[in-house]
Amino acid sequence: MSTVAVRPIVSSSSSSTTSPAGVDPTGLPSRVTTNLPISALTPEDAALRARITALCHEGWALWDRFEATAAERRFHPFVASDYAVVLEALWPGRCRGLRFLEWGSANGLITVMADLLGFTACGIELDANLSRTAHELARQFNSSARFVTGSFLPTGYRWRPSDGDARTGTLGTGSSGYQELGLALDDFDVVFGYPWDGEEPMMRDLMRSYGRADALLLLHSATTGITGYRGGRVVAGDWWPSTGDR
Repeated sequence: MSTVAVRPIVSSSSSSTTSPAGVDPTGLPSRVTTNLPISALTPEDAALRARITALCHEGWALWDRFEATAAERRFHPFVASDYAVVLEALWPGRCRGLRFLEWGSANGLITVMADLLGFTACGIELDANLSRTAHELARQFNSSARFVTGSFLPTGYRWRPSDGDARTGTLGTGSSGYQELGLALDDFDVVFGYPWDGEEPMMRDLMRSYGRADALLLLHSATTGITGYRGGRVVAGDWWPSTGDR
């Protein structure tokens, strides 16, 4: 490994009443740090980690400003998640050109992170102000990540749970964002979401209904980390088996 210094990746993407899975609605996500052993990184990977560290610090600054202003207004469903946990989940899948979609991309950090990691990354966000922030963040970090304002629910999708409670929690309503992207849900190899409590079943159903059977759905929880699904089933072991360990 090179002598490039890599600052710890700070912990904190966004969530799309209850709390986001495992998050105390009265508090903020903890800013725990994590370190990847320097000896485990090539010079190129160390430079990439350093770039993403800078991105994460900017994400926390954006979150602080958002939280300070949002607290003066009504409730807003955006809650920052654990950037470090998401990074470690995506890291083994880097540099493969896989198409990545973030449901509820908020300030855009996770989508930009995915782009820097070599995914072809897109985000869909209902809040136009957050979408503008995401575009600005992408420009700041010379990212090619794409963002559209709209709903990540495809036109015509209806949530029909067995218990008859078809409420969609904090997701809100709006025009579907896929038309503006020029892509359908089944065009994506990897889909990421940070659901609030009770929204996970709907997201899994949405992926089963409109996503590809071989695509990877990653759902983040503050209490259980990130769970991967393919074809509606939990993926045990390596999520990125086709190219081996990097």
